[in-house]
Amino acid sequence: MTAIERVIRTQRVLGAAALAQALGWAIASALLIVAAMSFASLLWPELRGYESSGALAAAMVGVLVATGLLWRSRHFASRGRVALWIEERIPALHYSLVTAMEHSSSPFARGMEAEVERQNVGKVTIRSLRRTTYPALGAVVIAGLLLYVSPSAAFGRGGLFSKLGGPRSGSVVPAGSRLERLEVRVTPPAYTGERATTLDDPASVRALAGSRVVIEGRGSSDGITSSMPGSIQDVRDTDDGWSVSLTMPARPSALTLKDREHERIIVLDPSADNPPKVALTSPLRDSTLRSPQLVVQLNANANDDIGLRGAYFEYLITTGSGEIFNARTINTPVVSFVGARSGSITATLDLGSLKLNQGDVVSIRAIAQDGNTLTGPGLATSDTRTFRIARADEYDSVSVDAAGPLPVDTAAMSQRVLIAMTEKLVKEMKRIPRAELVRRSGQIGDLEDKIRKRVEEILYQIEGGEEGEEAAGGPPPDPSQAEEHANEEVQHVQNPDLFEAFNALWAAVRSLQIAEPDSALPPMRVALKALDRARLANRLYLRGIPPKVIVDVSRVRMSGKEKGTASVRTPRSATDSVRLDLEKRFNEAVELIASKPADAIRAFTLMQVEAIPVSAQVATALGEAIDAFRKGRDATLPLLRARRALSGDPSGSSGLPAWSGAW
Repeated sequence: MTAIERVIRTQRVLGAAALAQALGWAIASALLIVAAMSFASLLWPELRGYESSGALAAAMVGVLVATGLLWRSRHFASRGRVALWIEERIPALHYSLVTAMEHSSSPFARGMEAEVERQNVGKVTIRSLRRTTYPALGAVVIAGLLLYVSPSAAFGRGGLFSKLGGPRSGSVVPAGSRLERLEVRVTPPAYTGERATTLDDPASVRALAGSRVVIEGRGSSDGITSSMPGSIQDVRDTDDGWSVSLTMPARPSALTLKDREHERIIVLDPSADNPPKVALTSPLRDSTLRSPQLVVQLNANANDDIGLRGAYFEYLITTGSGEIFNARTINTPVVSFVGARSGSITATLDLGSLKLNQGDVVSIRAIAQDGNTLTGPGLATSDTRTFRIARADEYDSVSVDAAGPLPVDTAAMSQRVLIAMTEKLVKEMKRIPRAELVRRSGQIGDLEDKIRKRVEEILYQIEGGEEGEEAAGGPPPDPSQAEEHANEEVQHVQNPDLFEAFNALWAAVRSLQIAEPDSALPPMRVALKALDRARLANRLYLRGIPPKVIVDVSRVRMSGKEKGTASVRTPRSATDSVRLDLEKRFNEAVELIASKPADAIRAFTLMQVEAIPVSAQVATALGEAIDAFRKGRDATLPLLRARRALSGDPSGSSGLPAWSGAW
């Protein structure tokens, strides 16, 4: 073989090696990018929607890498460059190969050919190519393994590259159960600001109530059903298999998945968004001032389990006395916390700027709200601090015990509150549904009817006297005719103010019960004025409360007889029926483990759903036991913890009990 033939053969080997090297590094780069996107989808689940874009990016990177390597190897197209490459690897040639190629007609060509023939050019070429080709093949293997173990099905074997092999594999119904190796993606509500999480084949799912839960499985959706107590979820086909989407309920529930004769139950364990907490740290106590001249520094701390929306101070200024008073409310600007879990607010209140008079009361409290947009926002109020401006007559030296208000005064006070509630309802009539209007109007009507009955009792007490007391001892009237007899008797009452209030209250009750609050306001105001006139009638007020003699001690002293006392009986505690039922079902499920393991797992799963609101320890232990059963591990320890949580700690005694028998 001549020198030129050896160069041509080496040139072909180098070209094939350069092509294989470029292809290997290109494939390794593309697989590495896909694997990186698969792992990144754990932190950013939204990447799963860019499957096609990821494939295109990986292909472009592979083409660029291959093009760059081939361009770098372009010099092997020249035979002279190949000859020089061989001379570099075999210094013993002393440029005989290059000289023999360039001067083939030289008289020394035969000697140079002989020198080239003595060297093993092919062996040296293969040895040199191993150093560059093997790393490329190793990179392909490593990138392929990374893609094989990638967690996301969107970019893994069942996602991106399964489409290159033909039809979608999910169209074929597998012989086994399609309820294994499930992937559950939980997306919290947007107001929480938390990221979505992915669970691999879980037995239970704990998430915030209102979260979006997506369960994905492999295979076709044909024959798969999904249901919860009171509802049925749709099972849809996806690019990678089937999926079920649902909203995390407010109460613990069991999601039942069925695939032909196979069944699987997933426990849905919701966690509630608790309302925020707020504490007023300054001022520390209530105060009474001689004059409204004080600057108060206000401080409050608020916290929430998820995130605060804002907080502010509220001032309620009450002016007046007795049942005649006015109130106004002032709110400070809302301090925004932008989702922080804790925060504090401060403000300065100058009582002199509120234009307070004697007897006025300023009530201060802090109000915080969270960012719950599903069931909220949740509100929290702090304890109230009160600043009262003293009256001049409060410094009198005579101290008299105040008597309690008469029943008419209480009725008048409640009537004012009901009028305010009715006026608010009339303003909101056009914005609320009919059912809400009927409900709220009926509630006000029930309260108004209680005032009417109380006024009726007062009328009987005033006008009935002893005859009323004697009549009360007779047989009770028929309930169906009691109201009619009551109205007839009230008509004979000689107190005009109370009689007018009674009739007006009766008209207001009728209008409120038929959801016509606007028609009820005029008689309600008439009743209030009549009650005020009755309250301001001439009365005799005492300078104090006379003492009430309960027992005449001097008369009964030393007159009793000792008859002994009975032993005190300890009341028995109420039986926890739910816990006893769970303990009974737990024992029955344990008996099924050996003979019917599938039924035992199903029984433990349903028990876990019912145990969540009863005992968190029992629910946690049952969840660990179910997970151990499904993964083929020993479930003895979690079952023992569940039994201990249900039955309580064992009790023991220091020795044998005393002998109670007799010969």
